[in-house]
Amino acid sequence: MNKLRLILFLLFPILVCSCKDFDNSPKALVNILLIDSPAQWDSVIVEIQGVELELIPNGREGDVQKIFLPYEPGDKEVDISKLVAGTVLPVARNETQLGIVTGITLKLGTRNSLYLDEDRFPLELPQGITDYYLPVSINLEQGFSYDLILDFDLEKSIQVTNPEPLTLDFNPTISAYSDIGRGELTGTTSPSEVRPVIFAVNGEDSVSTHTNTSGNFSFRLEPGTYDVYIDPKNSRYNSDTIRGVIVESGKITPLERITLTRK
Repeated sequence: MNKLRLILFLLFPILVCSCKDFDNSPKALVNILLIDSPAQWDSVIVEIQGVELELIPNGREGDVQKIFLPYEPGDKEVDISKLVAGTVLPVARNETQLGIVTGITLKLGTRNSLYLDEDRFPLELPQGITDYYLPVSINLEQGFSYDLILDFDLEKSIQVTNPEPLTLDFNPTISAYSDIGRGELTGTTSPSEVRPVIFAVNGEDSVSTHTNTSGNFSFRLEPGTYDVYIDPKNSRYNSDTIRGVIVESGKITPLERITLTRK
């Protein structure tokens, strides 16, 4: 009995500290997902270190906290040109205290490259900048899960400055948004091997993507009316436009199969 009392006496401070350290404050789950609006390259490899959330906790206006969430896999070089037609890359997830997420920073590394016909071309970040800050506004409420989307637009990020020899300008163009309230626009093109660029145009704003190897494509869009422009980037095929496509919040809008015609 004396030995039991001695053990309990020794364990008591540990139990008390553990109870004090346990954080049972209300939280929300935040998922950081990377998608791609790819350019027509064989593959684009980007090194991802992680993300940093900027959060103002509830009741602490003016107190901005920064939370670093690392990209956990050991191999941080990701072929983001594969992230098409609904394929996403989970970058990080975290149970976060309640408040307003006001920004997110995507942290890249320096090992970035493009492959074309098995040749590797290094992609140098402008001025060596590796942190890309993006403003958002997401009000985190208890018990909810939030998807925060990072859209890496390779079509705009990589420009050919000289075709021969091939010289590239790499200036990452990224947008960030919450998936809440958006709708999905999907479609399929044929022949699948053409892999055209698809533009969803709303007024003066537009976003782009490519199809995957099966000819499928997908957009996550704000509700509205869009013109869908298909650019085959192939001199043997005609472009096409589908006008007046309505995208509704929380719904999937599928297009009929788009068959590209030969010139």
